[in-house]
Amino acid sequence: MGKTKIFRVENGRMLFKCHMCQGKRMVTIAPGVRTRSLRCSKCGESTRCIFNRRQTPRESQCGTVLLQTSDGRELIVDLTDISPKGVGFDLSIRDINKLTVGRDVQLKCTWNPQLLSHGRYIVRSMKGQRVGVERHT
Repeated sequence: MGKTKIFRVENGRMLFKCHMCQGKRMVTIAPGVRTRSLRCSKCGESTRCIFNRRQTPRESQCGTVLLQTSDGRELIVDLTDISPKGVGFDLSIRDINKLTVGRDVQLKCTWNPQLLSHGRYIVRSMKGQRVGVERHT
């Protein structure tokens, strides 16, 4: 398997560019698809693609972070991405029922305190174990 790259999806389409031969082609991406492996039609190299449909850039990030709820619960979550407006993370199966959409939370990153130093966040989406929170201004 080749590299993993993030590609921007606009109107259900993205410009795939091979990291080996620089070959380009337009690819249609179905709604809801977050990752997919694509093979270059010129050199045959396979690339793992992560699709970004957001208007603002999203940076992939990984590591464990401490999440504190407004009622004092502390949960360990796996950070997946950061954007200027929020954070995405995966929640363990045993903790899914401890969070709800609209809830106020705080995130603390022990390995890089500056990474999430913005204080409060609000849970905006939950799909399975995947959670998206928005910075509260």
